[in-house]
Amino acid sequence: MSPAHVFEPTYEAIKRRLLNGEWMSGTRVEAGRLAELLGVSLTPVRDSLYRLNGERLVDFTPGDGFHVHRLTEAEFRDLLELHLILLLAALATAPRAAAIPAPADQPYPDRVAGLFLAIAGRASNAEIVASIAAIGDRLHLTRHIDAAILSGVVEELEAIETAVADVAPQAQVRNLLLGYHERRAREAATYARMLADLPARQP
Repeated sequence: MSPAHVFEPTYEAIKRRLLNGEWMSGTRVEAGRLAELLGVSLTPVRDSLYRLNGERLVDFTPGDGFHVHRLTEAEFRDLLELHLILLLAALATAPRAAAIPAPADQPYPDRVAGLFLAIAGRASNAEIVASIAAIGDRLHLTRHIDAAILSGVVEELEAIETAVADVAPQAQVRNLLLGYHERRAREAATYARMLADLPARQP
C-alpha cells in the first residue's frame, strides 16, 4: 500500500478526473500513463484505481485492466431511488434543522452535491452522510448533463436550497426532493444514452 501522503492526492486527482468526465464511459484507464501524467510511481495509481473500483467509479476485469464505469439506465434509476430514500430518512430524523447549501458560485454539479450533503448532515448520522456522498459521486457526471435534458434545473436547485436553508415545512422539502428525483427517473433512458455518447472533457 502506498504511503498516505502519496496515495491520497493521487486518488483525489484520478477521482476528480472521473467525476468531471475527462474520459469517455467505458474507456480503458492506463495506469502507466496516469502515473506519468501525475508524476508518481505505478503503485499509488494502482492502489487508487482499486479503491475507485470498490466505489464503482471504475470497473476492473482480470486480464483486461481498468475501465471507466458505464452507468446503465437501470442502475441510474436504482441510484436515484436509494438517494431519495436516504435523503427522506435524513429529513425525517431532523425535520426542523437548518441546512446550509453550498455557495452559489460553485459549478452546478458541486452545488447539487453540497446541497444533498447538507441535508444529510442534518440527521447527525454518519452512515447516511457517507452513503449519500458515495451515491452522489456515482451520480456526479449525470449532473453535468442535467441542463441538456431537463428545463429549469438551476431554478429547481435554488428552490430546494431556499427551502432547506429557511427550514421550510417538512412536507414542502419532501415534495421538492420527490420532484427532483422523479424528473430524472422519467428520463433515465436519455441520461444513459447521453452518458454513453458523451465525449471526453479536456483535463
